[in-house]
Amino acid sequence: MNFISGMLQDLLNILFSFTGDLGVAIVVITLMVKLINNAKEMEKHLQEHSMETMKSMMGCSTILLQMPIVCALYQTFLNMPNTLPSVLIPWISSLNVSDNLFIIPCIYTLTMLATNLISMIPYFRTSSQVMFNKQMTISTVIMGILLTARTPVAIGLYFITSSLYTLVEDVCFRIYIKNKRSLI
Repeated sequence: MNFISGMLQDLLNILFSFTGDLGVAIVVITLMVKLINNAKEMEKHLQEHSMETMKSMMGCSTILLQMPIVCALYQTFLNMPNTLPSVLIPWISSLNVSDNLFIIPCIYTLTMLATNLISMIPYFRTSSQVMFNKQMTISTVIMGILLTARTPVAIGLYFITSSLYTLVEDVCFRIYIKNKRSLI
């Protein structure tokens, strides 16, 4: 874990030197992790393109692949001296403190819910049968708040970026499936 943490620290320093903002550097690292983890998986899922495949793409495998990165980021930000504020989160003075206003947990929870509720929009439905799962929604809200309430804001920024990426990926995948079905 120290190897990954050291590597992330070096990468953050390099990206910070280019961007001048640690928050932007975290967003770039998040997108890099998502693109590296999802490139082969997305190709496989597009070939199979069934509802079960789409569910598995958004499931636990993606989260498990990211856990070493999340743990390393957590360790990195806990051990960093006071960081600078980010233009992305102007109400926070340092990215290694938690958000006492709970704005980050709320934003993360909303982005997670959006990913879960996208199938409720008629245009994005991939099957005729869409069921609202109250338990899944409640557990999403609880997990979103638990994951980001007392962690460094940097981790919340990672989770928000990751969730937004997943939302965009899901929307694109649903549009792809819809267009592919209309051509058949």
